Amino acid sequence: MGVFSQIAASIRRSKTPIAPLLEVLYFSLMHPIRTGSLEQATKHISSPALVSKLGVCLKRMSGTLQAAVVETRQEAAKLVGRSLKRKEDLRFLIGASQFVDDIKLPGMLHAFAVRSPYAHAKINSINLRQALASIGVHHVYTAEELHGRITTLPIPDASDNRKPVPRLALAEGITKYAGEAVSFVIADSRHLAQDAGEKVEVDYSPLEGVVDPSKAMMSGSPRIHEKVSENVGNYYVKQSGNVEKAFSTADKIVKIDLINQRVAPSPMEPRAVLASYDPGTGYLTVWMSNQQPFETRLALSIVLHLPENKIRVIAPDVGGAFGAKCYLYPEDVLVCIASMDLGRPVKWIETRSENIATMFHGRGQEQQVEAAVKNDGTILGLKVKIISDSGAYASPETFGDPEVTVKMLPAQYAFKNLFAELFCVYTNKVPFDAYRGAGRPEATYLIERTADRVASELGLDPTEVRLKNFLHPSNDPEFRSITGYTYEIGDYETNLKKALETVNYYRWRRLQREERSKGDGRMIGIGIGAYLEISAWGPGGPQSASVNVTQTGKVKVVSGTSPHGQGHETPLAQIAGDELGIDIERITVTYGDTDRLPWGSTTGGSRSAALGGSAVMMSARKIKKKMALIAAKELDVSPESLIFEDGKILQRQDDEKSLSFDKVAAMAYDASKLPEDMEPTLFEYSAFTPKNWTWPYGTHVAVVEVERDTAMVKVLDYVAVDDIGVVVNPMIAEGQIHGGIAQGAGQALLEGILYDKDGILVTASFLDYMIPQAGDMFPIRWLTTFTPTRSNPLGIKGVGENGIVASTPAIVNAVEDALTQVKIRSMPLAPDYLQSLIKAR
Repeated sequence: MGVFSQIAASIRRSKTPIAPLLEVLYFSLMHPIRTGSLEQATKHISSPALVSKLGVCLKRMSGTLQAAVVETRQEAAKLVGRSLKRKEDLRFLIGASQFVDDIKLPGMLHAFAVRSPYAHAKINSINLRQALASIGVHHVYTAEELHGRITTLPIPDASDNRKPVPRLALAEGITKYAGEAVSFVIADSRHLAQDAGEKVEVDYSPLEGVVDPSKAMMSGSPRIHEKVSENVGNYYVKQSGNVEKAFSTADKIVKIDLINQRVAPSPMEPRAVLASYDPGTGYLTVWMSNQQPFETRLALSIVLHLPENKIRVIAPDVGGAFGAKCYLYPEDVLVCIASMDLGRPVKWIETRSENIATMFHGRGQEQQVEAAVKNDGTILGLKVKIISDSGAYASPETFGDPEVTVKMLPAQYAFKNLFAELFCVYTNKVPFDAYRGAGRPEATYLIERTADRVASELGLDPTEVRLKNFLHPSNDPEFRSITGYTYEIGDYETNLKKALETVNYYRWRRLQREERSKGDGRMIGIGIGAYLEISAWGPGGPQSASVNVTQTGKVKVVSGTSPHGQGHETPLAQIAGDELGIDIERITVTYGDTDRLPWGSTTGGSRSAALGGSAVMMSARKIKKKMALIAAKELDVSPESLIFEDGKILQRQDDEKSLSFDKVAAMAYDASKLPEDMEPTLFEYSAFTPKNWTWPYGTHVAVVEVERDTAMVKVLDYVAVDDIGVVVNPMIAEGQIHGGIAQGAGQALLEGILYDKDGILVTASFLDYMIPQAGDMFPIRWLTTFTPTRSNPLGIKGVGENGIVASTPAIVNAVEDALTQVKIRSMPLAPDYLQSLIKAR
């Protein structure tokens, strides 16, 4: 092929907007010159046919360039993907936020809970005489008075293997844990209520209790509930493949025994509830520090025997929740009953000591693992036994969260053989329920600790074991796990290698070998926490949002999500702004009020952006479609040719044809300006339900040093590489990662709920229960990889819990690696515990 022909072919293949013009110029100019005389070429260039052809081409090119310019301009103006400052922060910074305790209502009364000092005791009698005679006291409740007035609190569904026990708002007959409420005092002030509460005389006969779930399962152990034999509230089994064959053909059986200790969620704002009942309308309004007001409204309706449309639940600003503010507590119900009885608003605010002693605890699993492995690190199968400490009662997810642990055990690994059994055991402790991650951190901890132990016992690098066993993208992209989940397979190998490269993994390994060769050198360890998480809990649980454009072009988004510190207002405004082509300053986002939407679901499970954001996008697109029809009528163009950009609605090919967003908004409220049969106003509501969950994944690597003399742990480097899909606001997403890592590090190094043998809480305040402070934290380097998800139209996977899922095993693996020949069983890795392990070695 000659040079001219090559040029022509290259022009045809070109995708640039000027390709048509170049092709015309070539064939009109160069071809005559190459094939004829200069005179013929000159004559051809000046011909009318060529001029006409060039004119058509230029017109086509102009439209193509215009579209390209518009597309480039729109991409540059996109809000999604930008680290915009949080819209809601100003009110927090200047003290203008409103939490439940900031709300003051006329005639408001206050409540105080009288609690059992015993973990297990018979209530012989309760004498209220002195309390009722106290100054400012309006009423004192006991369980007897509530008979027939309220139902029991929400509990899990029962089955042959599930044995939930009804829970009353106040203990009756027997108390099951230290801190259980036995009486509820209503008075003019909080202090008067407490003074009267101290005059409530309760005669107890202490009973033998049990705080160790393993012992609680033993024959002859004291029963927490008479109808539950051996205190096992739930027995759950998952099995797949041929486990016995896997173990009989294995080169080695690796055993590991772990304790994933109980932890306290410890939100900055304790629980709080304020109820106001209007006897004239029969309408109950409840302000609550809560993360799922709509489901709370439904629960209150059932418990209080009130119609759901007569209850309004408002979650104002909420100072943290971490899963522990999902479900009804006794005090929530009692405050409502008191307001209904007395006809006045009633408020109860939890103290910090009450919070640690009575808010649902998280984690609390004993994990026993046997892994059948080949000498090259291949995992053939697992046998797993999990004992979950349910506490005294089962709340809605007391059984469900540990079942998720079992179902997530395979994670991103390819082994086919599994036998896992779960025992959820009642003990004389505070009930267990969701805490950030809710079953997934426990699963990741188990499998990642097992992977490191397999590597240690086989003399392999921990990365080798993971790379050997990862699922690969070549597998079915919608992979059915051995426990029944349908994964969207990720590129786990690339993600791991990016983390290793970033942390300079092999340089740390060389330094580690050098220090160990000295005999008394620095004790450096490198730990990996690779994870696959199930997020954006959605199938069967939609999330909702409405979008309203006012007559002046301002946009109001109402979201079914109910944030408690995550910063929803900004990313939801970014999503709506991109759809409508306007700046986020024109958008307000509200939430947390059951009177503003028909329905909304829980904020948890890293689902708010994926589900709530999709609902916002769907509503905004409905608004956009209607506004496009109105503008198209006015401009006499096709609605499909219109785009929304920079506060305008304009034609893609001719931006001279445009209307301001505000003008079209105003037209929507003028029936004379609307297309035929169109209803006025701009309001749309959507509820989004995905067909599948999302599957974010990642690798966190921790490098630690254990001080030889003190056994103090110092984190030298920490790298997190997460694959979370589309990132709406990178700054907010990174904040979520940092917060999760801090909580995971807290469990690894500092936090742990402790009871004495009688079931009395030892870690009853922040003097004893240690949470991470700023000085305990370490620099975190965050990166991402990207694989798509088809679960939602925004392509978001979720980011709220990834940090806590990965950081705990990464840090514990690093410390065990630093100590060498030491097997860590429990957490937190306090210096005295580590010193005992070193001495035992």
